Amino acid sequence: MNSTFLRVWWNQPHSYESVVSYLGLHGALAPYRLAAALSTFSYGLGAGALLLLTDSPPSSAIGRSIFVVAIVSTLVVGVAWLKAPWPSKRVSLSFAAYSDIGVTLVLLSYGSPQTLFLALALLAANSVYVQLFHSARVMALHLLWAGATVVLFFVLILLSPETDHGLAVAQLVVLIPITFMGPTFFQYLLLKLQVQAQAANFDPLTQVRNRRGLDEAIPVYSLGATDVSVMVVDVDRFKSINDRFGHHQGDAALQLVARRLTTDGVLVARVGGEEFAVVTKSAEDEALALAEKYRCAAHSAGDPAPLTVSIGVAHCSAVSSEAGADVVELTRLLLRRADAAMYEAKRQGGNQVVVAGTSPRGDRTA
Repeated sequence: MNSTFLRVWWNQPHSYESVVSYLGLHGALAPYRLAAALSTFSYGLGAGALLLLTDSPPSSAIGRSIFVVAIVSTLVVGVAWLKAPWPSKRVSLSFAAYSDIGVTLVLLSYGSPQTLFLALALLAANSVYVQLFHSARVMALHLLWAGATVVLFFVLILLSPETDHGLAVAQLVVLIPITFMGPTFFQYLLLKLQVQAQAANFDPLTQVRNRRGLDEAIPVYSLGATDVSVMVVDVDRFKSINDRFGHHQGDAALQLVARRLTTDGVLVARVGGEEFAVVTKSAEDEALALAEKYRCAAHSAGDPAPLTVSIGVAHCSAVSSEAGADVVELTRLLLRRADAAMYEAKRQGGNQVVVAGTSPRGDRTA
């Protein structure tokens, strides 16, 4: 692997939350949860077989204790995979560390390094989890641990006069591509695919999300929200800007509006030609204040083309705290209501904020 490959791999952006959200929206979390649980159980069964069924089980009290702890903990962790909520990023990192440390301690405790040397390929199995859910830097830590473990076992074999050193070299040649080269290469490909998938969620002109990107971001963004407010922002008389100043100035105007809408804690997306959506977890009065701030910020005397915007606002309270398609559908409903309110703002002359009316449900509708 050359330096360019390693540099690109190391610097690839990664978001644990985005991966979990993407897999959840496409129904892949449930089968992966089952696979993780079964894999954890199988590690415990393997440890039990080494302890109870082999001819030379660990003879020391510490070694037997490590095996017992491993067997019991894999049972607990496997049940957690089946019953507990999907782990947070911190818990996920803890699980990756638990898997690496557990495999190393169990194999070391068996007391026969050459017999179990090839079993270090289990660390490559751990790589599958790390390369899918975590960054290149986490993978580097995992590979560093795996490398140190392989070197330790190899040295222990070489220091033992009754072992077959030639066999150890052959085993090492097999372990290197399985444990190091393969996982690194496949994570590189996964990260490239994730970057390309993320690029498909953003508008190339304004660099804010598109409608698809908004739908994919909403479930994670809405976690824990009790309020959702949606704004539809449309540039007033955009056709006249193109006609008077040229399409290049029209594109520049859209880029300027996108920058002025992008603030901390909100989702911004371009959902039409000159139309933007803003989603925020704000109460209605806070959303109205933010919409008015956007309206005032849209116009600046220094702009090459004069800009004003019409904004429609819709709000709903008592939002479900669980991510899922229901939150996406609710946001789409609010977008339609905010869109109707935005057109009312245009009918009133533009450059103003209009709030959707109250529906029988108690949320806001035009």
